[in-house]
Amino acid sequence: MNTFTSNIGRALSLATARPKGWQSVIYNTVMAKAKRVGPLMMPAHVSIEPTNACNLQCPVCETGNGSMARPTGLLNFDKYCKFIDEIAPHTTVLMFYFMGEPFLNKRAYEMIRYARQKNLYVETCTNGDFADAKGVVYSDVNDISFQVGGMTQKTHEIYRVRGKLDRVHKNLHELIEERRKNPQSNVKINVGLVVMKHNEHEVPEFLRWAKEIGVDQANVIDPGVRTVAEGQTMLPTDKRYWFYDEAAFAKGILKPKHTPNNECTWIWNSVMVNWDGSVVPCCRDPNGKHVFGNVFETPLAKIWNGEAMRAFRSRIATAQNKVDICELCSGYGVPQLLHQKPVGFEIKRLTLDESRLDIPMGSMPLGSSPIVWHDKRAQGSKVD
Repeated sequence: MNTFTSNIGRALSLATARPKGWQSVIYNTVMAKAKRVGPLMMPAHVSIEPTNACNLQCPVCETGNGSMARPTGLLNFDKYCKFIDEIAPHTTVLMFYFMGEPFLNKRAYEMIRYARQKNLYVETCTNGDFADAKGVVYSDVNDISFQVGGMTQKTHEIYRVRGKLDRVHKNLHELIEERRKNPQSNVKINVGLVVMKHNEHEVPEFLRWAKEIGVDQANVIDPGVRTVAEGQTMLPTDKRYWFYDEAAFAKGILKPKHTPNNECTWIWNSVMVNWDGSVVPCCRDPNGKHVFGNVFETPLAKIWNGEAMRAFRSRIATAQNKVDICELCSGYGVPQLLHQKPVGFEIKRLTLDESRLDIPMGSMPLGSSPIVWHDKRAQGSKVD
């Protein structure tokens, strides 16, 4: 299916189902295709950062490797609630995660619950070390993704430096059990493996394990790196897990297989808010190089259609190859507004590679659904 047909199909689905935000996504996407920078309808998707602090030292992550240029801090509960009140009428999806471990913010569960009470669909991602089962179920988060670095402590800690796999397993098992005790819970539990050189041989074992413990979904994720040197150390030997151009990489150049040509529908449909209220384009700006305003000082509506954001969109539409944060990005498509509660175990691969993996059938979990190939550009979430 080509991109045009896919876009038409998605637009028809939205127009038929009419979830909150459907008009915004269709209108803003048309504006992006027409290279019109505004005025736009308010974004249906908002990401917010509970904290940019983390207990781990993942070597590719700016927080983990110590290259974070922004101050470290925690999202303020009262300011957050006021912001949620502002965006609730038009926002459909809230991504509660960015450059840190969300549950280091002690009020994370209350924050998520507050957004859920305002009828927002809330997603989050965690390294699993501090996820409290009762807190997660209480929060009523719609989608929580635990991400592991391997299937043994040895492989896990190569990337999840200082992480304790047994603690992650304990917290995950407790959450599965707590949800079982609360069948009315809306919580969907995912577990993800970012596939790297040190753990690519563990993919079949990861899938079996995910099925056996009772999560709803297992995500097999293509890895992201920032430099060729990181790529040489961490990228898998199986190139089907790459979304980087192999020929360019061989010449010492790191660039995606797919490079957008003056187009990013994500920037027209979503916005990223840091823990201190500062607004940046997306998750590709971890250091806050492109700040458009502060939602704790100025209403998002003024920032969203303000001069700074329009000027940035204009750069995307006319000279994207000169925008630094776009250099390693293949784009994120448009936000997903239609969500279905899981009916069985699913395996999803977040990738740009359309080929199927040669996973021996005997190693696949019994009773699992076929692998669903998801274009990583459509996820809109950071997966380092």
